[in-house]
Amino acid sequence: MVRNADGTDEEAITVKTDPVHVLLVDDDEQWAEFVAGDLERAAEELSVTVAVSANEALLALSERDVDCVVADYRMPEVDGLQLLERVREDRPDLPFVLVTGQGSEDVAARAIDAGVTDYLVKDPRADRTVQFVTKIRRAVEQHRLRRAIEESEERYRTVTEQSRDAIGILQDGRVRFCNRRVLELTGRDREELRGCDVVEAVVHPEDRDAVREVIDGWDDEDGDDESLHSLRIVRPDGTVRHCEYTGRSIAYEGDPATLVSIRDVTERKQRERELEWARELDRTVQEALVESRTREDLERAIVDALRDQGYSLAWVAEWGDESLAPRAVGGDADYLDAIDLTTEGGENASEPTVWAARTGEPQFLQDFEDLFPTGWRDRALDRGFRSGAAIPLVYNDVSYGLLAAYHARPDRFDGTERRLLTDLADTVAFAVHSLETESALAADRTVEATVLVADDTYYLVDLAGDGAFLDCNRVSVRGTIPTDDAGVIQYVTLDGDSTAQVREALTGHPDVHDVDVVAADGPTQLQAVVSGAVPESHLATRGVVVRSTTVDADGAAIEVELPGRKSVRPAVDALEATFEGVSVLAVTAREDSGAADGTERDFGRDGADLTEKQAQALQAAYYQGYFEQPRRRSASEVAESLGVTHSTFLHHLRVAQRKVFEVQFD
Repeated sequence: MVRNADGTDEEAITVKTDPVHVLLVDDDEQWAEFVAGDLERAAEELSVTVAVSANEALLALSERDVDCVVADYRMPEVDGLQLLERVREDRPDLPFVLVTGQGSEDVAARAIDAGVTDYLVKDPRADRTVQFVTKIRRAVEQHRLRRAIEESEERYRTVTEQSRDAIGILQDGRVRFCNRRVLELTGRDREELRGCDVVEAVVHPEDRDAVREVIDGWDDEDGDDESLHSLRIVRPDGTVRHCEYTGRSIAYEGDPATLVSIRDVTERKQRERELEWARELDRTVQEALVESRTREDLERAIVDALRDQGYSLAWVAEWGDESLAPRAVGGDADYLDAIDLTTEGGENASEPTVWAARTGEPQFLQDFEDLFPTGWRDRALDRGFRSGAAIPLVYNDVSYGLLAAYHARPDRFDGTERRLLTDLADTVAFAVHSLETESALAADRTVEATVLVADDTYYLVDLAGDGAFLDCNRVSVRGTIPTDDAGVIQYVTLDGDSTAQVREALTGHPDVHDVDVVAADGPTQLQAVVSGAVPESHLATRGVVVRSTTVDADGAAIEVELPGRKSVRPAVDALEATFEGVSVLAVTAREDSGAADGTERDFGRDGADLTEKQAQALQAAYYQGYFEQPRRRSASEVAESLGVTHSTFLHHLRVAQRKVFEVQFD
């Protein structure tokens, strides 16, 4: 026991702790050394360094790891209070014990205001060693405890902030803590979330009751539940994030709380939905392509598929000059009868299909209730429609109408739905194009036309204008085959004795990359690889069957064939968009009873059903004399002209032959 100056006894501190490095600052070096020795003897964990001035103390602090500073107030030049203020600039949390003389209560008060950890009144009549040790140890222990708590909290914050999950702590349903991921997920800042009813603030209204029930279950004594639950979070901008969450009851700052971990699974759900949609889309389109014999059958299958996906109304619109007309409708057709579908504007200009027709761009309207009242909008809401979309059906710059869909739920068209509907529209446009092209081949009644193209951007017209074909009796194009690099191969037939000159002229044209003679007996046949625009390819991609082309100084006369119910005008309009000097020389309609030998000409859907690669191989083989005896071109030579391997060409050719033979003989 140690007796204090006031007659009380105080037990010496004997409990060992971690080493404590003390810096004792006093201008009386002899007294300081004496006190340092007493402190080290009284507490084994203490290690004391003496400094006799404030500057020496600053140097020691910069060179040593000091756990506590004990400084006398009265020192020459710089007193202990000034030293305290300087230390606090760099080490605001370092324990600092100020030693004052009797009657220095005002100094002690100022020291407390400056951030002193503790102070001790110096009394030369009493031994203050135990009090020194007690105050030093208490100050250091409190400092280390605070630092440990802060480090623990920092580690926790680091873990939570780096977590891919949104982590929050709730008390009575209100946010007490949340990591940065919560802010990113909800689209709100900390001030908005702090203390708010988080379920009411961020959870989708349809999910709130279920979420509260789950959280209340966690608050029960046996309420820990590690299973995953689902919820939707609504951001301030109206976007919805799909999430999974779990949680459990914990103690937070001494009170019961709920720890919630939330993971954003929106992208995963979108991928799942997109895959499901894609599978359904692929199945529907493939079935429609296989089973549909007409465009009408295909369009009916598509609108029925959209109805199966939950749309209240789906329809395909035919796009005329001034209005839209339904071609196929699935669902509430009364809506279409009740609105004006003219495309010239007016109060229905913002109706999805009218809007898409006016702009030529897809339109997605997320909530009709957000729009100003109009006739079409009110009729749509009366029939329970809340959102709608319309996408043009376009393939190779040719419009085949519009695809439209309306849903009873607002905000239906998220990124996934938009992509899927756009892909569907592209697929439908391609399928309609294919059916239209095949109908030209299979039609009992056809329209034949001769179209003249006098534009010298077509390399053959350009050469004819320069006199390259003057010595030829006739120059014609026997066939045009598209290549993989957006170019074409054309088979040009020459009737005359100027093959060498024509070949030289072709080779010198910038649009022609290669010229080869594929037949020299009789009329000469040349194969030209071309990169420039050619009208034959332009027409073929728009469902027009090109029969032949004859070139002279006036231009290229192209003979084409269309189904009897199709007009020549759209094909001419499409040509005029790319070429100048387009005119129609003749149009005739005829009944088609088949080929001369009575066999059917249809090698399309009801016939051979050739792929593009198979058709290319078959055409190239025929034009280059592969089937003649003796062969004018070998398989390797034909394959080289198409830019494919020998084996690939033979594979496509044999499959094409088998399909054609099946049509002829089965």
